[in-house]
Amino acid sequence: MSLKAVREQLTEEGRTYAPHEAVLEASRCLMCEDPPCNAGCPAGVDVRRFIRKVRFGNFRGAARLVRDANILVGICGRVCPQEMLCMENCTRAALDGPVDIAGLQRFVGDAELADIAPLPEIAERKGRVAVVGAGPGGLAAAAELRRAGVAVDVFDSSDVSGGVLTRGIPPFRLDPAFAEGELRYVERLGAAFHHGEEVGDPVELLDSGFDAVFVSTGLWRPYRIGLEGEELKGVMLAGEFLARVAGGDPADVGRTVVVIGGGNVAMDAASTALRLGAERVYVCSLESRDEMPAFPSEIEVAQREGLEFRTRTRPVRIVGRDGSVSGYEGVGIRWKAPGALVPSNAEDLPGTEFSLAADCVIEAIGQGVHDRFESLELRENGLVRVDEETLATSVEGVFAGGDVVSGGGTAVQAVADGKRAAESILAYIEGIHDDEDDGEKGGERR
Repeated sequence: MSLKAVREQLTEEGRTYAPHEAVLEASRCLMCEDPPCNAGCPAGVDVRRFIRKVRFGNFRGAARLVRDANILVGICGRVCPQEMLCMENCTRAALDGPVDIAGLQRFVGDAELADIAPLPEIAERKGRVAVVGAGPGGLAAAAELRRAGVAVDVFDSSDVSGGVLTRGIPPFRLDPAFAEGELRYVERLGAAFHHGEEVGDPVELLDSGFDAVFVSTGLWRPYRIGLEGEELKGVMLAGEFLARVAGGDPADVGRTVVVIGGGNVAMDAASTALRLGAERVYVCSLESRDEMPAFPSEIEVAQREGLEFRTRTRPVRIVGRDGSVSGYEGVGIRWKAPGALVPSNAEDLPGTEFSLAADCVIEAIGQGVHDRFESLELRENGLVRVDEETLATSVEGVFAGGDVVSGGGTAVQAVADGKRAAESILAYIEGIHDDEDDGEKGGERR
């Protein structure tokens, strides 16, 4: 497949509404007195009000209302599982189907491109905060802090902002050019970005003069299964594979691909492999179709695209020839005890062994936290331990949120964490500077 053909295959799919279509869809909203859709949005978007603005043709006003609560207006309209959040309890669903909140949010995000979105007036105030990680959580925190007038420096080891949005979501789900434009909004608010700079320990930032630090680095340490044959050419890790494709360097996956895993990343990797020219793509997971952790909408799309599922199976080995992948072997399993969907609870079923021809095997079994937060108290699984209300860590002045705390969630949930952490940070640094002012008035600094 030529590079041009590859780019065409990876072009963002789906379309936004035309203005008259958006108005018609918004008119389906029942304008509930106590709208259940509002309660379903982790970022706190007033769904009823933004849909009402769309109904009356105030598209940019609708976009501004959403952006006040969630800076990733168009991005979340594309990648968030609204069918499990705001749309899940839509009152209209009992009549003829829920209002397409996701589609309307995508529409208003497109109508008000972030590059021309109006900026709020910002009154400078005391305080300087470091944000470690330029993913959804870090960007949301930076935006809230800048709106409040606090100086913000954002550090990220990558050369681009966005985290998983720009390095983990395939281009056919999220157009990189659109994402870049929306992410620039935080720069326009006045945050200073330091790309390509990895922070070893957040305490070092406190020592260098920052009043507080917010850590939201995501999960970037890929897990390996430890299979025989993992060293063969053609074995890839899903995160690295997707980041490579997002960076414009599509991999040669061959004609037949096996993806190991049942989460959203596995679905993205499998669908991407199909678009890169694979003729057959198998998704092999421990879980059954109903047990997979991937969003139902992602699984449905994968099935429509023709991906072949081998569920309730365990990987045994990767087979090679002349140093390259030539096949994959697995076996059917059952759970020893119900409810524990982990490898240690899987029991092989005799007689269910199978083998698949393969040119490429992609492992997508999850990712963990980089071991670089020695000063912070961690939970048993390596995630950062925080206060559930304030998101404060064990180190005074350091807060954390997003996947580095939750172990993996949606972009909008990370945005919600960033907003909550910003609120806690503002209260914290206000207390610091109030103490300083009291000390100066009293003739000494505390």
